[in-house]
Amino acid sequence: MSYANRKKIYVATYKEIIIGFIVFVLILIILYPKDTLTKQVLAEQSNYNLSVLYLQNMLKNDPSNEKLMLSLAKQSYQAKKKDLSFKLLKLLRNSKNEQTRAQAYKLSYEIAKEDYFYLKHMHKTEALSKKYAQLQSIFSVILAEHFYNKNEVEKLYKESYFLNDKKSAYRLAQELLQQKPHDIKLLKDAYYLSYALHNYKASMHYLDLLYAEDVKNQTKWLDEKYFLLTKHFQSREAEAYIIARAQTSSYWRERLINFYLQHKQYKKAAQIYMNEFHTAASHKEQRDLWLQALHTLQAGGELKAAVRLGHRYENYFLRDKKARMTLLKLYLSANDVKRANRLSQKILRLKR
Repeated sequence: MSYANRKKIYVATYKEIIIGFIVFVLILIILYPKDTLTKQVLAEQSNYNLSVLYLQNMLKNDPSNEKLMLSLAKQSYQAKKKDLSFKLLKLLRNSKNEQTRAQAYKLSYEIAKEDYFYLKHMHKTEALSKKYAQLQSIFSVILAEHFYNKNEVEKLYKESYFLNDKKSAYRLAQELLQQKPHDIKLLKDAYYLSYALHNYKASMHYLDLLYAEDVKNQTKWLDEKYFLLTKHFQSREAEAYIIARAQTSSYWRERLINFYLQHKQYKKAAQIYMNEFHTAASHKEQRDLWLQALHTLQAGGELKAAVRLGHRYENYFLRDKKARMTLLKLYLSANDVKRANRLSQKILRLKR
């Protein structure tokens, strides 16, 4: 009579596998020299996740080995094993040691940027978008935690433009200006960035600095300040600024007139013409300024003021045909029949 082999086949549970693996890891940590560990991990071709899990457990039992792991991450990167390097650095980004975290984040950024350009070259749009977001996330931590020194600010400044991060770019521009306060390009950048971020007081500050430093383009920066004041500040501040410029500049007097017209302050606009009237060099120039003042008042619906101004200089310009005809039309449009009749009689007497 034969007997069947009834020995049971033993199957290890997941718990036992994990415990066995941890024991194996501990044995490796105790027995393996550090150089040997590095060689072993770098030699791993098939399963980086297994190598990382091993190193993660190694760190739990011996946190001092962060230096080894950082060194290994750098070597992995140089050996073109970026996936392994990035995973190691991801572990080190949680280190309690600030210097280790800083190095891990900076190297992570370099690796992610290389991956970004590879994906761009391969036209992998969806993956490219995710990688770009990852770059932005890593970069924001580098800045927030100040994982850089003053020699790295310029490089990070360029990266902020690459990442279209205006807020970070503005912060870094300010830091660079502490090193190079007279740099015109940086001052321009700071102005445009502060404006884009709606920090108009800061924009005004940089415009003043640009006016002082960029002597060749002072007119441009005065115009920019005018634009800034009229768009984003109270009208009285803009008015005071333009009045100060208009004292010595015909260009700014025209700007002041336009400013008053835009704000429907027609009497003030007309008064500027009359101020120039008193210093005009010729009778014809006086007539033209007076007529411009009349037209300004008339266009703004200030007919009574226009009539008063016209009547004040009626006799002064009576012999000028263009002046008296304009004045006659003004009286009629204002329905001032008495003044129109009197002027008509004066004109008839001139022709006798």
